[in-house]
Amino acid sequence: MTVDGPPAAGHRRRGRGATGRGNLNIIKILSGERGTALVLVALALVVILGCASLVTDIGLVYSTRTRLINTADAAALAGVQELPGDPERAREVAEEYAAANGISPEELVVEVAADRRSLTVRPHRQVQFLFARVLGFTGQDVEAAATAVVAPLTGASGVVPFSIEEQELEFGREYVLKEGAGNGPAQDGDDGKKHGWYGALDLDNSPGGGADDYREQVKNGYPGLLRVGDRVLTEAGNMSGPTTEAVNYRIGRCREGCTFENAQRGCPRVVIVPVVRVVEWDGNHPKEVEIRGFAAFFLEGVGGQGKDNYVVGRFIRTVASGELAEEGQEEQDYGLYGVRLVR
Repeated sequence: MTVDGPPAAGHRRRGRGATGRGNLNIIKILSGERGTALVLVALALVVILGCASLVTDIGLVYSTRTRLINTADAAALAGVQELPGDPERAREVAEEYAAANGISPEELVVEVAADRRSLTVRPHRQVQFLFARVLGFTGQDVEAAATAVVAPLTGASGVVPFSIEEQELEFGREYVLKEGAGNGPAQDGDDGKKHGWYGALDLDNSPGGGADDYREQVKNGYPGLLRVGDRVLTEAGNMSGPTTEAVNYRIGRCREGCTFENAQRGCPRVVIVPVVRVVEWDGNHPKEVEIRGFAAFFLEGVGGQGKDNYVVGRFIRTVASGELAEEGQEEQDYGLYGVRLVR
Protein backbone atom coordinates (compact mmCIF):
# COMPACT_ATOMS: atom_id res chain seq x y z
CA MET A 1 0.00 0.00 0.00
CA THR A 2 1.35 3.24 -1.04
CA VAL A 3 1.03 6.17 1.37
CA ASP A 4 1.08 9.63 -0.13
CA GLY A 5 3.30 12.04 1.64
CA PRO A 6 2.59 15.69 2.30
CA PRO A 7 2.52 17.93 -0.71
CA ALA A 8 5.77 19.20 -1.87
CA ALA A 9 6.85 22.47 -0.40
CA GLY A 10 7.20 23.95 -3.84
CA HIS A 11 3.59 23.36 -4.56
CA ARG A 12 2.51 25.15 -1.38
CA ARG A 13 4.64 28.17 -2.23
CA ARG A 14 3.21 28.31 -5.71
CA GLY A 15 -0.35 28.24 -4.29
CA ARG A 16 0.33 31.06 -1.85
CA GLY A 17 2.06 33.10 -4.52
CA ALA A 18 -0.89 32.81 -6.87
CA THR A 19 -3.29 33.87 -4.13
CA GLY A 20 -1.10 36.83 -3.19
CA ARG A 21 -0.87 37.99 -6.73
CA GLY A 22 -4.66 37.68 -7.04
CA ASN A 23 -5.14 39.81 -3.94
CA LEU A 24 -2.77 42.42 -5.29
CA ASN A 25 -4.70 42.54 -8.54
CA ILE A 26 -7.96 43.00 -6.64
CA ILE A 27 -6.42 45.78 -4.57
CA LYS A 28 -5.19 47.48 -7.71
CA ILE A 29 -8.60 47.18 -9.30
CA LEU A 30 -10.32 48.54 -6.20
CA SER A 31 -7.82 51.36 -5.93
CA GLY A 32 -8.44 52.23 -9.57
CA GLU A 33 -12.20 52.23 -9.02
CA ARG A 34 -11.84 54.45 -5.99
CA GLY A 35 -9.73 56.86 -8.01
CA THR A 36 -12.26 56.89 -10.80
CA ALA A 37 -15.08 57.42 -8.29
CA LEU A 38 -13.24 60.37 -6.76
CA VAL A 39 -12.81 61.91 -10.19
CA LEU A 40 -16.49 61.37 -10.95
CA VAL A 41 -17.50 62.86 -7.59
CA ALA A 42 -15.29 65.88 -8.24
CA LEU A 43 -16.80 66.34 -11.68
CA ALA A 44 -20.29 65.97 -10.23
CA LEU A 45 -19.54 68.65 -7.64
CA VAL A 46 -18.39 71.00 -10.39
CA VAL A 47 -21.60 70.34 -12.32
CA ILE A 48 -23.71 70.86 -9.19
CA LEU A 49 -21.91 74.11 -8.40
CA GLY A 50 -22.35 75.18 -12.01
CA CYS A 51 -26.08 74.50 -11.84
CA ALA A 52 -26.28 76.34 -8.52
CA SER A 53 -24.54 79.30 -10.09
CA LEU A 54 -26.96 79.28 -13.00
CA VAL A 55 -30.02 79.13 -10.75
CA THR A 56 -28.82 81.57 -8.09
CA ASP A 57 -26.81 84.08 -10.08
CA ILE A 58 -29.12 84.21 -13.08
CA GLY A 59 -31.99 84.68 -10.63
CA LEU A 60 -30.05 87.53 -9.04
CA VAL A 61 -29.51 89.14 -12.44
CA TYR A 62 -33.20 88.73 -13.30
CA SER A 63 -34.45 90.24 -10.03
CA THR A 64 -32.03 93.16 -10.36
CA ARG A 65 -33.14 93.82 -13.93
CA THR A 66 -36.81 93.70 -12.91
CA ARG A 67 -36.14 96.23 -10.17
CA LEU A 68 -34.26 98.50 -12.58
CA ILE A 69 -37.09 98.31 -15.13
CA ASN A 70 -39.69 99.25 -12.52
CA THR A 71 -37.51 102.10 -11.27
CA ALA A 72 -36.92 103.39 -14.80
CA ASP A 73 -40.64 103.32 -15.60
CA ALA A 74 -41.63 105.16 -12.42
CA ALA A 75 -38.86 107.76 -12.71
CA ALA A 76 -39.60 108.45 -16.38
CA LEU A 77 -43.34 108.89 -15.78
CA ALA A 78 -42.70 111.16 -12.80
CA GLY A 79 -40.10 113.33 -14.50
CA VAL A 80 -41.87 113.77 -17.83
CA GLN A 81 -44.81 115.44 -16.09
CA GLU A 82 -42.63 118.54 -15.66
CA LEU A 83 -42.24 118.83 -19.44
CA PRO A 84 -42.30 120.69 -21.69
CA GLY A 85 -42.09 123.64 -19.33
CA ASP A 86 -39.20 122.81 -16.97
CA PRO A 87 -36.61 120.30 -18.26
CA GLU A 88 -34.25 120.81 -15.30
CA ARG A 89 -37.02 120.07 -12.85
CA ALA A 90 -37.94 117.03 -14.94
CA ARG A 91 -34.42 115.65 -14.48
CA GLU A 92 -34.49 116.38 -10.75
CA VAL A 93 -37.81 114.59 -10.25
CA ALA A 94 -36.60 111.54 -12.18
CA GLU A 95 -33.41 111.44 -10.11
CA GLU A 96 -35.41 111.75 -6.88
CA TYR A 97 -37.62 108.81 -7.81
CA ALA A 98 -34.60 106.72 -8.74
CA ALA A 99 -32.83 107.59 -5.48
CA ALA A 100 -35.94 106.59 -3.52
CA ASN A 101 -35.57 103.15 -5.14
CA GLY A 102 -31.92 102.80 -4.17
CA ILE A 103 -30.30 103.99 -7.41
CA SER A 104 -27.29 106.27 -6.87
CA PRO A 105 -26.44 109.16 -9.22
CA GLU A 106 -23.47 107.14 -10.54
CA GLU A 107 -25.89 104.39 -11.61
CA LEU A 108 -28.26 106.70 -13.48
CA VAL A 109 -28.49 108.61 -16.75
CA VAL A 110 -31.45 110.95 -17.40
CA GLU A 111 -31.93 112.52 -20.82
CA VAL A 112 -34.48 115.11 -21.97
CA ALA A 113 -35.18 115.28 -25.70
CA ALA A 114 -34.36 118.48 -27.57
CA ASP A 115 -38.07 119.16 -28.20
CA ARG A 116 -38.80 118.74 -24.46
CA ARG A 117 -41.53 116.22 -25.24
CA SER A 118 -39.85 113.06 -23.94
CA LEU A 119 -37.59 111.91 -21.13
CA THR A 120 -35.44 108.77 -20.97
CA VAL A 121 -34.17 107.15 -17.76
CA ARG A 122 -31.31 104.60 -17.88
CA PRO A 123 -30.38 102.96 -14.55
CA HIS A 124 -27.62 100.34 -14.38
CA ARG A 125 -26.02 98.21 -11.66
CA GLN A 126 -23.08 95.80 -11.37
CA VAL A 127 -24.31 92.45 -10.01
CA GLN A 128 -21.63 90.44 -8.15
CA PHE A 129 -22.01 86.69 -8.70
CA LEU A 130 -22.02 84.28 -5.75
CA PHE A 131 -21.44 80.78 -7.16
CA ALA A 132 -20.39 81.50 -10.73
CA ARG A 133 -17.03 82.71 -9.39
CA VAL A 134 -15.85 79.07 -9.27
CA LEU A 135 -16.32 79.03 -13.05
CA GLY A 136 -14.40 82.26 -13.51
CA PHE A 137 -17.34 84.69 -13.77
CA THR A 138 -17.25 87.56 -11.27
CA GLY A 139 -20.30 89.62 -12.21
CA GLN A 140 -22.44 91.32 -14.85
CA ASP A 141 -23.54 94.89 -15.57
CA VAL A 142 -27.36 94.99 -15.69
CA GLU A 143 -29.13 97.84 -17.49
CA ALA A 144 -32.68 99.05 -18.11
CA ALA A 145 -34.23 101.97 -19.95
CA ALA A 146 -37.61 103.69 -20.09
CA THR A 147 -38.81 106.60 -22.21
CA ALA A 148 -41.95 108.57 -21.41
CA VAL A 149 -43.55 111.18 -23.64
CA VAL A 150 -45.80 114.13 -22.94
CA ALA A 151 -48.36 115.38 -25.45
CA PRO A 152 -51.53 117.49 -25.48
CA LEU A 153 -54.69 115.60 -24.60
CA THR A 154 -56.96 114.85 -27.52
CA GLY A 155 -59.45 112.96 -25.37
CA ALA A 156 -60.45 113.62 -21.76
CA SER A 157 -62.95 112.55 -19.12
CA GLY A 158 -63.97 114.44 -15.99
CA VAL A 159 -64.65 117.55 -18.10
CA VAL A 160 -66.91 120.26 -16.65
CA PRO A 161 -69.73 121.71 -18.80
CA PHE A 162 -68.15 125.16 -19.11
CA SER A 163 -66.28 126.28 -22.22
CA ILE A 164 -63.82 128.78 -23.58
CA GLU A 165 -63.41 129.87 -27.19
CA GLU A 166 -60.19 128.83 -28.93
CA GLN A 167 -57.49 131.44 -28.40
CA GLU A 168 -53.95 131.74 -27.09
CA LEU A 169 -54.11 131.30 -23.33
CA GLU A 170 -51.82 133.07 -20.86
CA PHE A 171 -50.62 131.26 -17.76
CA GLY A 172 -52.05 132.74 -14.56
CA ARG A 173 -54.50 135.04 -16.30
CA GLU A 174 -58.13 135.08 -15.16
CA TYR A 175 -60.71 133.92 -17.69
CA VAL A 176 -64.48 133.90 -17.50
CA LEU A 177 -65.52 130.26 -17.92
CA LYS A 178 -69.26 130.87 -17.83
CA GLU A 179 -71.19 134.09 -18.11
CA GLY A 180 -74.98 134.15 -18.04
CA ALA A 181 -76.48 132.13 -20.86
CA GLY A 182 -73.63 133.09 -23.17
CA ASN A 183 -73.60 135.52 -26.07
CA GLY A 184 -71.22 137.23 -28.46
CA PRO A 185 -67.58 136.62 -29.42
CA ALA A 186 -64.65 136.66 -27.00
CA GLN A 187 -63.22 140.06 -26.08
CA ASP A 188 -61.07 141.72 -23.42
CA GLY A 189 -63.08 143.31 -20.63
CA ASP A 190 -62.27 146.47 -18.66
CA ASP A 191 -61.71 144.28 -15.59
CA GLY A 192 -58.75 142.53 -17.24
CA LYS A 193 -60.64 139.27 -17.68
CA LYS A 194 -61.35 137.61 -20.97
CA HIS A 195 -65.08 137.78 -21.73
CA GLY A 196 -67.19 136.36 -24.52
CA TRP A 197 -69.57 133.49 -25.18
CA TYR A 198 -69.27 131.26 -22.15
CA GLY A 199 -72.55 129.46 -21.83
CA ALA A 200 -73.09 126.02 -20.35
CA LEU A 201 -72.67 122.87 -22.46
CA ASP A 202 -74.85 119.78 -22.75
CA LEU A 203 -71.91 117.37 -22.77
CA ASP A 204 -73.90 114.19 -23.39
CA ASN A 205 -76.09 115.80 -26.08
CA SER A 206 -79.13 114.26 -24.39
CA PRO A 207 -82.08 116.60 -23.84
CA GLY A 208 -83.96 116.11 -20.61
CA GLY A 209 -81.16 115.98 -18.04
CA GLY A 210 -81.46 119.65 -17.26
CA ALA A 211 -80.20 121.28 -14.09
CA ASP A 212 -79.60 118.07 -12.13
CA ASP A 213 -77.21 116.56 -14.70
CA TYR A 214 -75.51 119.90 -15.18
CA ARG A 215 -74.97 120.37 -11.43
CA GLU A 216 -73.52 116.86 -11.10
CA GLN A 217 -71.15 117.41 -14.03
CA VAL A 218 -69.84 120.66 -12.54
CA LYS A 219 -69.32 118.97 -9.17
CA ASN A 220 -67.64 115.78 -10.35
CA GLY A 221 -66.96 116.13 -14.05
CA TYR A 222 -68.58 114.40 -17.00
CA PRO A 223 -67.88 110.64 -16.71
CA GLY A 224 -67.77 110.00 -20.45
CA LEU A 225 -64.81 110.50 -22.80
CA LEU A 226 -64.84 113.60 -25.00
CA ARG A 227 -62.48 113.97 -27.95
CA VAL A 228 -61.15 116.75 -30.12
CA GLY A 229 -63.55 117.06 -33.05
CA ASP A 230 -66.66 116.10 -31.06
CA ARG A 231 -69.66 118.38 -31.48
CA VAL A 232 -71.59 119.36 -28.38
CA LEU A 233 -74.90 121.16 -27.93
CA THR A 234 -75.25 124.15 -25.63
CA GLU A 235 -77.54 124.24 -22.61
CA ALA A 236 -80.61 126.43 -22.69
CA GLY A 237 -80.77 129.04 -19.93
CA ASN A 238 -78.08 130.36 -17.62
CA MET A 239 -78.20 127.63 -14.91
CA SER A 240 -77.39 130.24 -12.26
CA GLY A 241 -78.39 128.28 -9.14
CA PRO A 242 -76.79 124.94 -10.07
CA THR A 243 -73.64 126.76 -11.21
CA THR A 244 -73.19 128.63 -7.93
CA GLU A 245 -73.92 125.57 -5.81
CA ALA A 246 -71.59 123.26 -7.73
CA VAL A 247 -68.64 125.69 -7.99
CA ASN A 248 -68.80 126.52 -4.28
CA TYR A 249 -68.91 122.77 -3.58
CA ARG A 250 -65.66 122.22 -5.48
CA ILE A 251 -63.92 125.19 -3.88
CA GLY A 252 -65.04 124.04 -0.42
CA ARG A 253 -63.55 120.57 -0.95
CA CYS A 254 -60.02 121.97 -1.29
CA ARG A 255 -58.41 121.55 2.15
CA GLU A 256 -54.83 122.36 1.20
CA GLY A 257 -55.11 126.11 0.70
CA CYS A 258 -54.12 125.74 -2.97
CA THR A 259 -53.47 128.62 -5.32
CA PHE A 260 -53.16 128.53 -9.09
CA GLU A 261 -49.37 128.48 -8.66
CA ASN A 262 -49.16 125.46 -6.35
CA ALA A 263 -52.36 123.49 -6.91
CA GLN A 264 -51.76 119.78 -6.56
CA ARG A 265 -52.95 117.39 -9.24
CA GLY A 266 -56.34 116.13 -8.18
CA CYS A 267 -57.25 119.36 -6.39
CA PRO A 268 -61.04 119.85 -6.77
CA ARG A 269 -60.49 123.49 -7.74
CA VAL A 270 -58.68 122.39 -10.91
CA VAL A 271 -61.19 121.80 -13.71
CA ILE A 272 -60.84 120.59 -17.30
CA VAL A 273 -62.68 122.84 -19.74
CA PRO A 274 -63.31 122.22 -23.46
CA VAL A 275 -61.78 124.78 -25.81
CA VAL A 276 -64.44 125.26 -28.47
CA ARG A 277 -65.35 126.82 -31.78
CA VAL A 278 -68.98 127.73 -32.49
CA VAL A 279 -70.18 125.80 -35.56
CA GLU A 280 -73.92 126.54 -35.49
CA TRP A 281 -75.88 129.56 -34.32
CA ASP A 282 -79.52 129.97 -33.37
CA GLY A 283 -79.97 133.67 -33.99
CA ASN A 284 -77.48 135.38 -31.67
CA HIS A 285 -77.09 132.33 -29.47
CA PRO A 286 -74.63 129.49 -30.20
CA LYS A 287 -76.45 126.20 -30.68
CA GLU A 288 -73.59 123.79 -31.26
CA VAL A 289 -69.82 123.90 -30.72
CA GLU A 290 -66.87 121.78 -31.83
CA ILE A 291 -64.23 120.76 -29.30
CA ARG A 292 -60.81 122.01 -30.44
CA GLY A 293 -58.82 121.00 -27.37
CA PHE A 294 -58.81 120.91 -23.58
CA ALA A 295 -57.45 123.36 -21.01
CA ALA A 296 -57.16 123.36 -17.22
CA PHE A 297 -58.24 126.21 -14.97
CA PHE A 298 -58.01 126.89 -11.26
CA LEU A 299 -61.42 127.98 -9.98
CA GLU A 300 -61.19 131.41 -8.37
CA GLY A 301 -64.87 131.98 -7.69
CA VAL A 302 -68.47 132.28 -8.76
CA GLY A 303 -70.76 135.27 -8.46
CA GLY A 304 -73.87 137.04 -9.69
CA GLN A 305 -77.34 135.71 -10.23
CA GLY A 306 -79.49 135.01 -13.23
CA LYS A 307 -78.09 136.49 -16.42
CA ASP A 308 -75.28 138.06 -14.39
CA ASN A 309 -74.02 134.73 -13.05
CA TYR A 310 -70.36 134.08 -13.87
CA VAL A 311 -67.49 131.70 -13.10
CA VAL A 312 -63.85 132.79 -13.09
CA GLY A 313 -60.74 130.64 -13.27
CA ARG A 314 -57.01 131.10 -13.88
CA PHE A 315 -55.34 129.24 -16.72
CA ILE A 316 -52.75 126.68 -15.58
CA ARG A 317 -50.64 123.98 -17.22
CA THR A 318 -50.95 120.51 -15.81
CA VAL A 319 -51.13 116.79 -16.54
CA ALA A 320 -54.26 114.64 -16.59
CA SER A 321 -55.26 111.18 -17.74
CA GLY A 322 -56.76 110.75 -21.19
CA GLU A 323 -55.93 110.12 -24.84
CA LEU A 324 -52.76 111.69 -26.22
CA ALA A 325 -52.05 113.09 -29.64
CA GLU A 326 -50.22 110.54 -31.77
CA GLU A 327 -46.96 111.37 -33.53
CA GLY A 328 -47.72 113.36 -36.65
CA GLN A 329 -51.32 114.02 -35.58
CA GLU A 330 -52.45 117.62 -35.83
CA GLU A 331 -52.71 118.93 -32.32
CA GLN A 332 -53.77 122.07 -30.51
CA ASP A 333 -51.65 122.75 -27.44
CA TYR A 334 -53.72 124.36 -24.70
CA GLY A 335 -51.46 123.39 -21.81
CA LEU A 336 -53.26 120.22 -20.69
CA TYR A 337 -51.04 117.20 -21.24
CA GLY A 338 -51.06 113.46 -20.87
CA VAL A 339 -48.06 111.18 -20.40
CA ARG A 340 -47.30 107.58 -21.39
CA LEU A 341 -44.43 105.14 -21.63
CA VAL A 342 -43.29 104.36 -25.15
CA ARG A 343 -40.49 101.88 -24.31
